Order: sequence, then C-alpha cells, then structure tokens
Amino acid sequence: MPRVRLSARSISDHLALESPPVRGVVRALRAAVLKAAPESAEAIKFHVLCYYHADAYFGAIGGNICMIEVKRGQVFLSFIRGSLLSDPERLLRGSQKIKRLLPIPDAAFARSRAVAALVRAAARLRPWD
Repeated sequence: MPRVRLSARSISDHLALESPPVRGVVRALRAAVLKAAPESAEAIKFHVLCYYHADAYFGAIGGNICMIEVKRGQVFLSFIRGSLLSDPERLLRGSQKIKRLLPIPDAAFARSRAVAALVRAAARLRPWD
C-alpha cells in the first residue's frame, strides 16, 4: 500500500493559527515521526496530525501509531496505545487507561532519540494482526 503524505499546503493550513514557535516544534516533530516510522500514512483527523498503518482495520484509529496535538500552545506527541509502550525514561504522561501523552517542549527534544524510540515502538504494535 503506498504511503500517504500531506502536502506542505495542508500542513501550513493546519498550523495557520499557531504561533511561529509552535509551528517550528510541530514541523520538527513531524519530520522526526516520518523518519522513525517511514511506512506510516499521514492525515489530519480529529483536528490533529495522525500517523497510522494504512492497512489496519479502522485506519487512523485501529492502526494508530501516534498523533501530534497542540493544546493551549503546547505540543504533544500522543499514543493511543501508550500504556503498552516501554518507557524506561518515564517520559509519557497520562492517567487514562491506555492513551499517553509526551510533552514536546522544543524542536531539539522533538528530534531526540527518546522520541524516535517511542515512535518506533508504537509502529511495531499491530494488535489487529
């Protein structure tokens, strides 16, 4: 199945109301996610950037790898199945049953090995198989 990528225009439109620093963090995080999970499909779902296995049952939900969310000017990388991920550095936040969030304070952290490791681990989860 071919990879699906958003156009630069779609990304710009999606981020139009965010501040320049937030846009920079989101762009750095997007690049890091696409590098760590190169086979992922990309879409805007639920007003966030979603990365998922396109061949999964229920697509962006059933095959979710991660999502880039902006809430009140802060960028988060969220994992629908975050409680299933190994998190030796205890970076993930959240008290929901399964979903976890990772605050992304800046572009340097977005490009960190820890972020890449979490994305790769989430990409390996394929509960529908």
